[in-house]
Amino acid sequence: MIRGSESDSWSRLGPLTFDEGTTAQAQVYARLRDALISGYFRPGEEISLRRASTALGTSVTPVREALRQLESDGGLEVFGGNRVLRVPVLSEAELIDIRDIRINLESLAAAQALDGIGPSQMRLISNACTVMQRAADTGDADLYLESNWRFHSLIYRAAARPILMGVIERMWLRVGPLIRLAVTAPNHFGRSMESHRAAELALRERDASALQAAIIRDISDAASDLGRTLRDYGPAKTAGKA
Repeated sequence: MIRGSESDSWSRLGPLTFDEGTTAQAQVYARLRDALISGYFRPGEEISLRRASTALGTSVTPVREALRQLESDGGLEVFGGNRVLRVPVLSEAELIDIRDIRINLESLAAAQALDGIGPSQMRLISNACTVMQRAADTGDADLYLESNWRFHSLIYRAAARPILMGVIERMWLRVGPLIRLAVTAPNHFGRSMESHRAAELALRERDASALQAAIIRDISDAASDLGRTLRDYGPAKTAGKA
């Protein structure tokens, strides 16, 4: 059974504890970006400025600027005659485009990350993989998706290629909401964890080819499930109001 509440998306956001040295806008943006990547919100769901500011415990100004940046990044879109801000609903053509971009960029980042992953980073990556497995075993979709992004981002950031990482993040920003629906696909957790365990082993063995193959398989399998989700649900079924 897949667990994970759609009704508590906003409560899971915050409130934020703001850190000195970083602007409120940057912190709000990072939180909302990670929430979209981790599938807190469904495709087609409207994102309210005031509701977001209430959930995060901040004024509307940094939230407004963060939402504008997320729109610029492709994570949100203006929709309809009322010009509401919502989570985009991808077409199959867009999904295929994103899949192909991800395969090329993420396999590149993974291979280049090998030299930057030492024992401490490896422990963090392994921990994320272990948490993912526990979430898969219990059907906890929320925990799984959060740990999935953590696992991948820990690997890719070790490549120390900030522009490359930025593009990868924008691709995840586009597909994150749809992945939240796709985890219900038969055997999704099992196939995904096979790829993650293979990637973890390849990292330990310093095998770039095996690591790239595991990442490519993970992305390809997920894209297949995402494609079926699009066909089964469609824009009318994935949409929802915040």
